[in-house]
Amino acid sequence: MKSLRIFDKLQETKFDFVKHAWKFAIASLVIFLAGIIVWIACGLNLGLDFTGGSIVKVQIGSQLDENGAYNTYADKIEDVFAEYGITISQMQKEDSGDSAAISVRFQDLEGYTADQMSELVTGDITTALTQSLNADGSNTNFQVFESQRIGATASSDLLSSAILAILISSILILIYIAIRFELLSGIATLATIVHDVLLVFALLSIFRIEINSTFVAAIITVIGYSINNTIIIFDRVRENMNNEKVANMGANYVVQVSVKQTLVRSLYTTITTLLAILALAIIGVSSIQIFLLPIIFGLIAGAYSSIFLAPALWAIMLTNYTDRMKAKGKPIKLSILNKKKKDKAEDNKKDVIETTMA
Repeated sequence: MKSLRIFDKLQETKFDFVKHAWKFAIASLVIFLAGIIVWIACGLNLGLDFTGGSIVKVQIGSQLDENGAYNTYADKIEDVFAEYGITISQMQKEDSGDSAAISVRFQDLEGYTADQMSELVTGDITTALTQSLNADGSNTNFQVFESQRIGATASSDLLSSAILAILISSILILIYIAIRFELLSGIATLATIVHDVLLVFALLSIFRIEINSTFVAAIITVIGYSINNTIIIFDRVRENMNNEKVANMGANYVVQVSVKQTLVRSLYTTITTLLAILALAIIGVSSIQIFLLPIIFGLIAGAYSSIFLAPALWAIMLTNYTDRMKAKGKPIKLSILNKKKKDKAEDNKKDVIETTMA
């Protein structure tokens, strides 16, 4: 209970979220640069879905269902592939009973064509796996076969489709936010999305985490979560902009009040979601862990940007815009401000009608 009270006291913080926003922007920039340096030096750790490769199924049968059997067989399989200079991208158990098998995903050896890799798998590697796992031939269910080939064309199509999906979703989000709130909120939200995606990429590059097809789904999930956090704050910004006493204090004050009002909610949501995901990452199988790691990075980045970056960016843009319009003597064309003026005009009109009728 004491920890919950600590979170509640955060609403009373005097921390200036706009004044110190540049510090958080620099922190993000440092991570981006570190990610770029690692990317240039070592390249991205692209998975099989983006580089092309093979999926081999090692059918073992009911013996694989015994306690500890999977780890024993997996270690032996990894040793066999290592002898041929092949690093396994992912291994996982499939089916059960007589059909129980271990699916092995790995990239093609450099300089090998698809035909050469298939010949290597069906020949030398199959022989080596048989000698290591079923030398006496006692396991009648044992079988090794290449179940799938992923070519470079399929991989490039997947990458193009992923980029296109992210671009289209980002544009639609910008349009929605611009209509639902106003254009500056849409721009700030879009900047937040770009920030979160790039930050996740940078962290994956730094920690050498594999990027595969599940990464695309993780990025879409991160975008959705980040938008949710940002919209909550901008919804409170809109409410406070319609409060004349708060709005007259300036954009920076509006952001300060709005962020403090939603801070505890944002932290509770992020922490509870992270706890559930961390539990899955710890006890889940490797395929789930690969999917969850980008989401963990994205959740942290989304909360971080929606609290410390997006509202401050909105305040800076709004202040610059209003200053320019005032300097030119032009009216301020911004829906969130015009609505406040319109509501006030309607109230005045209502007062006049009521007075006339009286």
